[in-house]
Amino acid sequence: MSHTHPWRALALAAAVLAQTGFPESPAPLAQDDPASLVRAYWTEGDPDARVAIARRLSARPDYRPSRLREWLHGGVPFEDLTPGPRTLTVESEPGASLKVTLVVPEGYRRDRAWPLVYALHPSGEPADRWAGQVQRMLGARARDFVIASPEYRQNYIAAKPPFVAEHAAILDAVARLVHVDANRVYAFGYSRGGFAAWYVTLFFADRFAATVALAAGFDVAPGPDGFWKHIAPNVAHVPVLNAWGELDPLVIRDLAEKPAGTFAESNRWFTQALRGMGLPITNIEVVGGVHNQLAPPGEAIVDILNRRRVVDPPRVGHVFRHLHQASSYWLEGLTWEGDSWGEPWPARAAAQAGESEASVLARTLEPLLGRLTGVRDGQVIRATRRHIGDVVIWFGERSINWDQPVTIEVDGKVVFSGKLAPDAGLALARAKATMDFERLTFAGIRVTASGEASVVSAAAMPEPAWKR
Repeated sequence: MSHTHPWRALALAAAVLAQTGFPESPAPLAQDDPASLVRAYWTEGDPDARVAIARRLSARPDYRPSRLREWLHGGVPFEDLTPGPRTLTVESEPGASLKVTLVVPEGYRRDRAWPLVYALHPSGEPADRWAGQVQRMLGARARDFVIASPEYRQNYIAAKPPFVAEHAAILDAVARLVHVDANRVYAFGYSRGGFAAWYVTLFFADRFAATVALAAGFDVAPGPDGFWKHIAPNVAHVPVLNAWGELDPLVIRDLAEKPAGTFAESNRWFTQALRGMGLPITNIEVVGGVHNQLAPPGEAIVDILNRRRVVDPPRVGHVFRHLHQASSYWLEGLTWEGDSWGEPWPARAAAQAGESEASVLARTLEPLLGRLTGVRDGQVIRATRRHIGDVVIWFGERSINWDQPVTIEVDGKVVFSGKLAPDAGLALARAKATMDFERLTFAGIRVTASGEASVVSAAAMPEPAWKR
């Protein structure tokens, strides 16, 4: 959702915020310390050799699953980066690329994980200038963060094709260059970028610790059609600070692209409608604030930027439009089943008496949304899926008691019952694929559309959902 408007400097904003199973081992490596083994694993191109290195690492007398995280942070061979701005080019789809402005802070060290601010620019403000604006808004705290400000196209569930995982590709590219603390990644957007901050948080929720959306509004206009209520629970584990100006006159539009009130009016309605939903959304109306000169709530932003990601919640629920969005903490969809919401849009359902066009669209589109839900109750895991065929259920270090059998039900059918063994080789392979060293997965069960289950190995590990 894009709203073009004259852009003014955010000097006031800056001032406010400134205040406030394996083959035999090969011959020993030259060094068998954990960091050397991790570096060897990362640079090794032969899958069998990587398996052997993983075996050697897990055979160390001091190996524990809990230590693997520390060894990854100490051993993955990141580059030395000079402090200051630089441009990163990311392939968002075959034959197309996007530019990302990176601001590396003074004191950056490659052997330490750094929090990341994913800065999403407003209309009329280039990504490089927005990176500088965010740096100034953070003030003295800017030295604690890497800032990544991308060009982007998608900021709304109804974004037009091509349907590609551009934000996931950008975040992945940044994490392969910069040593990112995956538990402290924050979406931070203003106006058009505020909608984009909502978008990435809703559809890639398990990547973010918290989100700041300024002078914007929820991804799709909240209203009586109720469509927004299907996707709002995606942020059940991600605190969102949503702030707008009391006098913001810009007009938000509903699914039918019809006016649905000003930004200020829509956000007030949203605040009321959220009551009782139990979501970690903080709504703040800035008295006297207008769209182009919104002084952000400094203390609230400081609090948001201190949050840490929820890594392995026992209950997850995720609704999405595309397969590349089909990942929610420990559930990951691999294939799509049935109809989908593509382009052109599907034929609309017949209107009922007095029904608005937005309500008709909501009834038409909701059945085309994918859905994954999961509950982990001790050693019993229950999952449901809609429009998803193959799915993987991932297990982290503390997801289960590894000494006891687990039971997995998918769509009401028991698909697996037995004990699982924590696999360091799988954890390493998954960490290399995702660049997430904080949410390590030591086992996975893949369940097909027909309900057949198999244990995931490092050799047969599927690509992450956003790459499929």
